[in-house]
Amino acid sequence: MLLAQDTKTRRGYSEEFFKANYPRTYGYLLQFKDVLLKRPLYKKFHEEVAAPFYSQFNISTDTFSLYKVVWKAIADDIYATVISQVKTDIGFKTLIPIQTVAFFYSDNESEAHYLCAIINSRPTRDFIKSFSPAVGGRLGTPSVMEHIAIPKFNPKNELHRKLSEISQRCHQFKIEGKEKKIEGLEKENDGLVEDLFKLVE
Repeated sequence: MLLAQDTKTRRGYSEEFFKANYPRTYGYLLQFKDVLLKRPLYKKFHEEVAAPFYSQFNISTDTFSLYKVVWKAIADDIYATVISQVKTDIGFKTLIPIQTVAFFYSDNESEAHYLCAIINSRPTRDFIKSFSPAVGGRLGTPSVMEHIAIPKFNPKNELHRKLSEISQRCHQFKIEGKEKKIEGLEKENDGLVEDLFKLVE
């Protein structure tokens, strides 16, 4: 996917900028100008201010954060994972979720895994299901997280650190194909999350 968005202005980079710095990219985009101008999201968010025709929706500096906790927005349950960068033939590149994925962003790996551990826990998932039944498989939409009072990550808090470490270990075991070891950690994680929310009641 080609991202032509200025994350600070939340609009596409100016056409003058593209013409001067990336003329071939601009030429490529120009081929689809009529189609891009007809997009509903362009009409809703960009047409009135005459933003560049390739302007996109909902792309900001958060989109390029180093770590993201992602989960499927269209699903009958929530299973989160932490993503960061992937090695390509032209160096390491930041992974960008598509629109069917919800995410929390962070520039701190420990914080990202802390959030992931909480989201993946049985107490959190059961709570979400209790008031937000999966209608058409859309249980994982971002708005469901507004009902979870997750304490801000504190690296000095032992419980917070343990949750983060469990998530990191689960990710590593998944890579290594050690599924049985994950099961035990998940039970421990559920208990820690119960303790976490008891502390903030």
